[in-house]
Amino acid sequence: MPPIADLEDSKEGESAARARAAPQGRLTDRCVSVVLGGSSYGIAIQYVQEIIAWRPLTRVFRAPLAIAGVTSLRGEILAVLDLGVLVGVPAENRLAPDANARIVVVREDEGARRRAGLRVDAVGPVRDLPRGIAGLDPVPSTVDPRTRMFVRGVISEAPLCAVLDVAALLDAPELLPLSGRVAEPA
Repeated sequence: MPPIADLEDSKEGESAARARAAPQGRLTDRCVSVVLGGSSYGIAIQYVQEIIAWRPLTRVFRAPLAIAGVTSLRGEILAVLDLGVLVGVPAENRLAPDANARIVVVREDEGARRRAGLRVDAVGPVRDLPRGIAGLDPVPSTVDPRTRMFVRGVISEAPLCAVLDVAALLDAPELLPLSGRVAEPA
């Protein structure tokens, strides 16, 4: 029987060989799809920290409607944003949280590395971006300007999916009073 060290080496070799054989893709080549008000949106996977089941939130007194509330995530307070309010989904199209509702925890990958939860109606499959984030189709001119400011581009293959800009969401005008920053003049 080979020594234990040799067995460990062979196990590492097998897993390394499997990893090399697996299709390699950059994180910027995929996005998590989410459903909101019947429409499909995508969030580049490098910005998604985790996806958690819906849980009751604590409303924050005098907070803007875009802040659904806060929750504790492993002992840390997490602000949860109402993505429907931010991207302008009409109130009659926003669903009450049910068994499919999720909180997608997003974070910036550079700079201040802010993070927040995004309330969504459901989570769909991970979508491939064959040409990467830079290769997204442009946002159609028919998209509402309120939504347009948060969309990086569109995956035009069915089902159509608007890929969101996480930094733009975290810099939403509705959230500026809470950030301590002032709005830049238009």
